Amino acid sequence: MAKAKLFNSKEALLEGYCDLNRTPHLDNYLSKGKGGRKVYLLGRVLPSGNISLMRYSCSNGKRQREMLNVVLKLEVDANVKRENEEKLRLQALACDALNADLERREANFQSSIKSKVLLLDFIRQVGEAALKETGNRHSMYATMNSLAKHVEAYAGTDTRFKEVDEDWLRGFIDYLKHDALNVNYTRTEKEGRRKEIHISQNTQHRLIVNMNYVLNKAVKKHLITSNPMDLLDNSDKVSAKSGTREYLTSEEVELLIQTPFTHGKYHIKEAFLFSCYTGLRFSDLKQLKMSDFRFDRKHGWYLKIKMVKTREPLTIFIPNVAYDLLPATEDEDRPVFDLPKNDYANQALQRWLKDAGIKGKHITFHCARHSAATILYSAGLPLQTIQKQLGHIKAQTTEIYAKMMEDAQHEASSKMDELFKH
Repeated sequence: MAKAKLFNSKEALLEGYCDLNRTPHLDNYLSKGKGGRKVYLLGRVLPSGNISLMRYSCSNGKRQREMLNVVLKLEVDANVKRENEEKLRLQALACDALNADLERREANFQSSIKSKVLLLDFIRQVGEAALKETGNRHSMYATMNSLAKHVEAYAGTDTRFKEVDEDWLRGFIDYLKHDALNVNYTRTEKEGRRKEIHISQNTQHRLIVNMNYVLNKAVKKHLITSNPMDLLDNSDKVSAKSGTREYLTSEEVELLIQTPFTHGKYHIKEAFLFSCYTGLRFSDLKQLKMSDFRFDRKHGWYLKIKMVKTREPLTIFIPNVAYDLLPATEDEDRPVFDLPKNDYANQALQRWLKDAGIKGKHITFHCARHSAATILYSAGLPLQTIQKQLGHIKAQTTEIYAKMMEDAQHEASSKMDELFKH
């Protein structure tokens, strides 16, 4: 048997697999739309002489390119040749499946792939992809995990995309409204059992938005032909409830300053007040290091960090009252604040608030961020300044605090009518 020829130059690599057709039917894949295919492969020569494969798809007159991170290497021996042929064989199979699916979709047939894909698997894949891209466990990764838990609670683990239609979504929304419980439950102090807490209206809204995001992703991946969420009216969904964020007034923050913290060894008091002064999130406080601080002769201390949640850069100036709270440390690259997990921190925070005599509010660590925004707005700072201090990407997010203060002022005037009406 003749020994297989090695393609040890970029020209030989391209020509060999296209023209010599060493792998059966490969010319259909490595040629630009040859044979009228809708999905095919093209090779791009790298500086090393290796060939990077790209997959193209043509649909409704539009061409899309997808980088595959698959490289054909110059063949220095038979082992590399076998690896190249196996890579191409697998990509050819993928092209066949996608090409057939695209032709079916354009002929108004249901996707052949979607019937095999589990909804839960895809949701988790979206979260894992976001984690791999950003390294951030507090944003899209956590969001998709939460959605997956509620989908599993509603429909089990074996729901396939072909089952997710208009009626399925209505049932899921009804579950969110009436049956869904907070997956981050707390324990009662006396009984040590799960405390069942129904999710809030805003959480319901976010989960529906996240489901819509997943379904749109599935459309782009050709798993479904259209998003069934588009068939629902707004009245079928759950709207966000504005103006419900809890916060502390400057007087209540002053009470906390005067109240000793006696509920553990952690820097919960220092970190919470630091957040009240700066608006930093709990996730950012946990990773804050002295090496993140800078000093400017004109303006004093400031921070330059990348926010954990959004991965966006943030530069904020630090008031002296906040800087004075920083615990002493000799290692500039260790976290400044010694903090537990968020749930434990919130439980200790509740006990400290009780010591300070602050009642009637459900305050969590994140409420320190809300408190910073409302205190600054009450002091007359413009919304654009507050937006920059908190690192909000959208101005609408900051405007929520203005609406909250207006509602509070209206409630105060209504209370006067109630107290002094004749």
